[in-house]
Amino acid sequence: MEAVHNHSLHNDLPEAVSEPDYSIHKFSIPASPQPRTTVHPLPAVHAESPSPKYSVSEEPRVKQRKWTRWPLLLLYGLLLTVIAGVAGGLIGKTIERNNHNRDAYVNGVTYPSPTSGSAQSLSSSSSPSSSVSPSTPTVSSTVFKRTIPQPTSGCTSAAPYRSFKSRSNFINIPYSTICGQGWLDFDLTAMSVATQSDCIESCSMYNAHKQTGDRSCVGAGFLPAWWNQTLAMVESKITPYNCFLKTNTSGIARNNEKFEVIALCMQGECDDISG
Repeated sequence: MEAVHNHSLHNDLPEAVSEPDYSIHKFSIPASPQPRTTVHPLPAVHAESPSPKYSVSEEPRVKQRKWTRWPLLLLYGLLLTVIAGVAGGLIGKTIERNNHNRDAYVNGVTYPSPTSGSAQSLSSSSSPSSSVSPSTPTVSSTVFKRTIPQPTSGCTSAAPYRSFKSRSNFINIPYSTICGQGWLDFDLTAMSVATQSDCIESCSMYNAHKQTGDRSCVGAGFLPAWWNQTLAMVESKITPYNCFLKTNTSGIARNNEKFEVIALCMQGECDDISG
């Protein structure tokens, strides 16, 4: 009865539900290997080998200065300034000395003349064992002006229109002088010369150097007093010249001016002109 009752009690309970199987939802996880520890042998340390030591310098490092060009350029500028100053001073001194020498020459330079006083001093100071040095020019208070006397033409007032033949002083060319006559035209060129010989030689030199086709010089008009160029400027009112080269003899005529004029002719050019 009791067993039946127990069975009936179990029959009255709800049916037991079996637990679900979750094995299908599980994933297989491989077993993790155990960590391994690798031990390496340490190198043998010898007690007798000392460890290296390094010395550190405590001195601060000096920063090198970068070289620049401007001090060198400044030095060059100073040198150029000094050189220019020295050169300018030398040039100025040279010019001053040349001007002084020229003024002394223009104003006059005298040489010691063999006067009685100088001769006595020379004889009193000379001896067989002494030598006499050459004298040097000295500037004296009594000076002569740098003037050249007026050249003479060879013409005289007694025969104011005469003519004569001569030879030049340097190149010895023959030429004729006609007194009291001159050219009215046919100027070739003009210059200032010291003598009539210089004037006719200028005519000859012109012919020697002229180009083919240029006009020839046949003679020249010469005015002796116009060697003074100041006087020539005053009387001519044009140029300071006294020698006028000519290209034609047909313009020769007698002089009617107050100053002397002569005609100079190359050889054979004025033979048909009488004084």
